[in-house]
Amino acid sequence: MRLTGGGGLPSRRRTTSQSGAATVTYSLRSALLSPAALWAFIGATIVVLLFSFGVSLHGKDAPTAKVQPLRLRRLQGGGGLQSLLSSGRTVGAAEADTRFGSIYHDQLLGKFKLDQGRAGGLAQELVSTLKEMESPDGAALTGVLFSSPWSWFELEQGAIRFDYLDWVAEAACSNTGLKVAFLLDVVRAPAWVFAKWPDARAADSHGRKYELLSWFHEEARKQALQVVAEVTKHLVETHRDCVVAVQPVFNNEYEARYTQEHDCYQDYSAPALSAFRGWLRSRRPRIEDLNMRWGTTFASWEELTPPVLEAGSFPGVDMSPRYWDFLRWREQAGADVFNGACAAVQAAGALCFHHVPEFFTVLDAVYSGGSMLKHIASSPHTDFLIIDSGLRTPYGTVMNPTKLRMFVGAAVSYGKPVHFEAAVRQDSGGSSNAAYELLGSASRNALMAGARGLGVTGWLGKLQPDAQLAAALQPPPVECRGSGELVGVFIHIDSCMAWHGLQWQSARKDPLHDFVQDLADTLSARCTTDLVVHVELERFAADLLGSSTGGAGSSRSGGRRFDRVVFVEPLVLTAKELDTYALVKAAVASLPPSRAVVMRLPANNTAGVQLQVHEEL
Repeated sequence: MRLTGGGGLPSRRRTTSQSGAATVTYSLRSALLSPAALWAFIGATIVVLLFSFGVSLHGKDAPTAKVQPLRLRRLQGGGGLQSLLSSGRTVGAAEADTRFGSIYHDQLLGKFKLDQGRAGGLAQELVSTLKEMESPDGAALTGVLFSSPWSWFELEQGAIRFDYLDWVAEAACSNTGLKVAFLLDVVRAPAWVFAKWPDARAADSHGRKYELLSWFHEEARKQALQVVAEVTKHLVETHRDCVVAVQPVFNNEYEARYTQEHDCYQDYSAPALSAFRGWLRSRRPRIEDLNMRWGTTFASWEELTPPVLEAGSFPGVDMSPRYWDFLRWREQAGADVFNGACAAVQAAGALCFHHVPEFFTVLDAVYSGGSMLKHIASSPHTDFLIIDSGLRTPYGTVMNPTKLRMFVGAAVSYGKPVHFEAAVRQDSGGSSNAAYELLGSASRNALMAGARGLGVTGWLGKLQPDAQLAAALQPPPVECRGSGELVGVFIHIDSCMAWHGLQWQSARKDPLHDFVQDLADTLSARCTTDLVVHVELERFAADLLGSSTGGAGSSRSGGRRFDRVVFVEPLVLTAKELDTYALVKAAVASLPPSRAVVMRLPANNTAGVQLQVHEEL
């Protein structure tokens, strides 16, 4: 890795403790660093060394009697986060070039009775709904998303129900100008798959098995991808220029993430455990070395198991190498599944996309959706992304849509087209007007974050495909006056995985959500502030230092110098990130106090936050 724009990289010597945390010693090429940068680098190195030995530089968390927003504090220099806000300019939210609504499988069968066939189904009612969705006097949408599970369209092996899929597509293609995208849900596999491969069922950390396909059963996954390719090819060739995109689904909620049920992590099936052991063994052939890294006493590879993980059962943050090795395997292995599926979709002639769940919460590790975003968004096999949100906090309250500026913005920074989809709920504030207002606010914030399209799901039966819905998806511009600024924000997505799940024993059930929401609220206080959000150190460094390391089109800033910087300290790093970390820290510290703020993620433990550095396997 080579970064430009600020001195030379330090050389280093590294040893590894039994816990797997790296002890790092740096020798500085001081002639290549300015005095300010040199002292900042020395300070950053001391922090790394202290953190790698488990020394906390963060005070004890003050106990609170109720859930409260976290206070934003400046940790070095003067000023504070409010000083990042400038005087303003005239801006307005851009209009979405794509507006879509979803009509998923349960609605096709439940509302429109399409399981009863052409004669008994309410096909004409579906057509009428689609026409209202498209009408300029109605919702003025440009597209529709349909879904169908594998268990429905291939009840017997080799007998794909193309007639049903064509019937659904024709309702839009033959009667409207709506573009159609299909979600092919292969995680809900048909019974014959499990009869043929009994060990293809996903399992959780407590050994429960589900009627869901394990991603890691090689033969069953190949069969699923073959079906995805065959169905995609048929749909795009039969409904040319109408069916344009397909999402291969491996999650029970149509998102690019792991499934979770009973608060237990997945997948712990026999094929998954075998894949995990193989991944470890290819990196550490001697189990004695892995035992030393993990502090375990496994006698053989067959005996080795990952940690038994259950959301919310572990208080605070987990820095153990065994936990992080399992998470990194899940992340890479899961992303490989999704990227491989998209490759099959593209080869069959369609655009491929994924729904990405909202992140920056203590639930990130359970699903690994946020961390997999790094690989999915940067993959050539992903044509666009849909970031979805139920607009609810972990506390059951309505989310302030300013948080969309953070996680939609993080996806946008990868340079792919990003759309935002809101899940409409009955409890959006007590009335349909409140639901429209929330949707309109969410749409505006998503557009300000760089989203190019807007959509709704779960809307049938709650909202009408009318002018009110059209207005919510086409919010009027917000006028601000004065000069604007570009703020670069770094939040390390891997560090967001340090929590196992909701913190039931703490006053703050989701301190990470609280922190990021508070940050979003502050940065959104004036609409003159544009944000570029990065979740990877290397990409943030490329933007901050003007390097091309992040790749072409890697960020909205286009290499433009940030007017302000918000750097949130990571909790855990791999050794290969240390050079970049030190370089970024030096660059941030060299900025005037009015142009930079350094913050720390919260931790639900009395010892405070500790930065852990792990050697790569």
